[in-house]
Amino acid sequence: MTSPHSGAQPSAQQRQPDGDAVEVRIPADVVYVSTLRLTAASLAARCDLTIDDIEDLRLAVDEACALLLPHAAESTTLDARFELHSGELSVNTSVATGDAAEPDRTGFAWTVLGALATSVDVRNEDGRLAIVVTKAREAAPQ
Repeated sequence: MTSPHSGAQPSAQQRQPDGDAVEVRIPADVVYVSTLRLTAASLAARCDLTIDDIEDLRLAVDEACALLLPHAAESTTLDARFELHSGELSVNTSVATGDAAEPDRTGFAWTVLGALATSVDVRNEDGRLAIVVTKAREAAPQ
């Protein structure tokens, strides 16, 4: 019989998410964005984010997609890569574009995105426009 202190592997419920990654590919259409919001919420809970952090991240993913979709090439996909760490989740959403597109950084969606996320990064490489949103667990008030 193995004791809990004998070096046995933790169960899936106990294992920390550090370094795990989940990738989701959906059609680049607004009707499928809810799939990414739900995935973000589920994975954020796995990363021990607070309920408020999870809601912020769900909304941030929605805003990132709203900024990307107008630039998506016809009949392409919206790809999302979720990188899990204890207390933090990063979401890299991207679409193929026909040119060197940039999201509108002057509008309301960008302002909301910046307010909801811990960090936001825009990348444009290899014909794909990407927005990387990171949400880290906020420190408890003292």
